[in-house]
Amino acid sequence: MNARQRTLLFGTVIAVTALSLFTWAWWPKARPVRMVEVERQALEVQRIDQGFARVRELYVISAPVPGTLSRIELEPGDAVSAGDVIARLSPLASTPLDPRASAMADAAVDTARAQVNQAEAAASSARDLRARSERMLEQKLIPERELTAVRAAEREAEARLAATRASLRQAQVNASWNTRAGDHVLELTAPIDGVVLKRWQESAGSVATGTPLLELGDTRQLEVVAEFLSQEAADMEVGAKASIEAWGGPPLAAEVSRIEPLGELRISALGVEERRVRVILQLKEPAAKLGHGFQVDARITVLALPDVLVVPLEALQRRGTDWQVWVVEQERAKAVTVDVGANDGRFREIRSGLSAGQQVVLNAPAVLVTGDRVSGP
Repeated sequence: MNARQRTLLFGTVIAVTALSLFTWAWWPKARPVRMVEVERQALEVQRIDQGFARVRELYVISAPVPGTLSRIELEPGDAVSAGDVIARLSPLASTPLDPRASAMADAAVDTARAQVNQAEAAASSARDLRARSERMLEQKLIPERELTAVRAAEREAEARLAATRASLRQAQVNASWNTRAGDHVLELTAPIDGVVLKRWQESAGSVATGTPLLELGDTRQLEVVAEFLSQEAADMEVGAKASIEAWGGPPLAAEVSRIEPLGELRISALGVEERRVRVILQLKEPAAKLGHGFQVDARITVLALPDVLVVPLEALQRRGTDWQVWVVEQERAKAVTVDVGANDGRFREIRSGLSAGQQVVLNAPAVLVTGDRVSGP
């Protein structure tokens, strides 16, 4: 090889090297992005709001007649059994015998007894309906949520029966009181097994008819009341799965037992008018440390999809009336329009447009265009 050929070869090598360096310097670099794989998984749509726990049946023990109350020794939290004496009343020294009041008291007993008979009939019908519904559920003639509603109605009927029986006892006491005088002492007894929730009167003294003395309840029979926006309550069903949280202990399993039909006006902390609906939830198991009046968070599942295609919400972008994602194929980005469904606040259902295993871009930059080279971290 002579000098001229060597010079030509050397120049060619330099030119090719320079061209390669120039091309490499100006060649579009892959844009760094975060990517995630499209997956199939369960998706639950839930609604959460604040509420409070309460005993299902609250008993306010009041003075059935005017009299002198002896000091109440019971304290909030004390356990009582049905039939235990919880308060004592003595007649006022100046209380005269009144034939008219006695006749009215006897009439009140008759009215209360009729209400008990009516409540017993309603409770019996509710028990029969529940038994029929259980048989129909075994034959798969009705959905389970219908049986849940029937059971809730039975519990309400039993509660009304207990309340009317208590009213009858009070009316009988009142009638008996009007026929006695002197140093007779009226003993008020606990209508249920439970605990003292509140003591309205502690010291001895004169009380009028209807003066509240004690509140009793069975804290093993708690329910949760939560108020949801009417738009959210419209998506809920009786029997829906729920969870009670943020009460000071682990989450508690529950279910929706009743959705009240009335939406009431509320003013939010921001001054916005809202319509809210009361939703009643039944605990699956008693919670030893959860008490009457405790604040809780109620989380209700309104939609449960066992196996659907999902992507993170960060992968979706709005384009006009459509939703799109950026799919990565062979290190190139491509915009794909998708049909979306429900979302749980983290993931959204993809009904069409994608398949499991594809890579999509999270939080795609606004400058990204179809065909751009991209690379993961």
